[in-house]
Amino acid sequence: MFSEVGRTMDEARPVSTQQVLRRIVRLLRAPLPTGWTLTQKDDLPADTSSPDAILTISDPTGTSADLVVEAKQTVERRDLGRVSQQLDTYRSARGGSARGVLVARYLPPLVRADLEQLGINYADATGNVRISIDRPAIFLSDRVTDKDPWRQPGRPRGSLKGEPAARVVRTLLDCANPLSISEVIKRSGASTGATYRVRDYLLEEGLLEQTGATYRVPDWPKLLREWATEHSGLEAGISRRYLEPRGLPAMRSRATRDPGFRYAFTGSVAAGEWAPYAPARAAFAYVEDLEGAAEWLQLRPTETAPNVILIEPTVKESAVFLNTRLARDGITLASPSQVAADLLNGPGRNPGEAEELIAWMLQNEGAWRQ
Repeated sequence: MFSEVGRTMDEARPVSTQQVLRRIVRLLRAPLPTGWTLTQKDDLPADTSSPDAILTISDPTGTSADLVVEAKQTVERRDLGRVSQQLDTYRSARGGSARGVLVARYLPPLVRADLEQLGINYADATGNVRISIDRPAIFLSDRVTDKDPWRQPGRPRGSLKGEPAARVVRTLLDCANPLSISEVIKRSGASTGATYRVRDYLLEEGLLEQTGATYRVPDWPKLLREWATEHSGLEAGISRRYLEPRGLPAMRSRATRDPGFRYAFTGSVAAGEWAPYAPARAAFAYVEDLEGAAEWLQLRPTETAPNVILIEPTVKESAVFLNTRLARDGITLASPSQVAADLLNGPGRNPGEAEELIAWMLQNEGAWRQ
């Protein structure tokens, strides 16, 4: 059975986990059809093997399933490992047949996505719900809001958008961890305030781990992909299209000459240096001077069938020029992490090229992480 859950955002903010639990029970009971029941077991022992609640859902034939509940006020992505272990403990104490469910005042979109990947049922007090049970067969699902309606006033929630975040993330990706905050500031060139704001966001999202005064990225491909969803270097600048009528090899030959300004090739041309996928159809390059670059490479402006696209970042000290590399033929390439992010945001086969490059990066961390 599939059912959409009723919406409850107009209710007051729950101020305790017990209030969260009571609201979730009402929320889950509301869409159940005639003959289905949801009951809550009271007086559970206070020990580590006991969940915050046990809910039993039954169909009209009497077939039932237990849900062991972990209740929270708030949940961050870095908490999900512990939540999963705790629910496994509850289930093991009951023979493994019960299903785990996390309930909270509010669960952000990225937390909900991770819970679905982990196979953990969830419900929050705003009405965001996903409960899937095989026997009795039932699927409850609703998405009410992607913003916490009860968030208290204060500093706006962080993100990975913008140039300061790009500099910090690129440094954490490109440099061997662990790193202290002072090292991140020095290597990234980001301001102290911006660095701390990005650090706080990454810790909250479980994308960064702290040990004493140092920090490490536990899963850099995950951080790379998260950053790519919020930041595109290809869109953070002025771009122009050009034609090299003699093809990309002729353009590469001229690119070995020093232009007198910074540049870095990205996209397929750069990825082919480390993880060849298919012949590049077009060359993308970040340049500090669009007009100077077009003259340097002897390109013809065009709006139809371009094979060279130049991007001048709107920020002079752009992160796209961090940790550049020399190709075997002497042209300058963006860092593999920048190239991978650009390909993830690209059209057609570009995301596939990104995955090939990330696979190479996983196998050759010593070759690109400083």
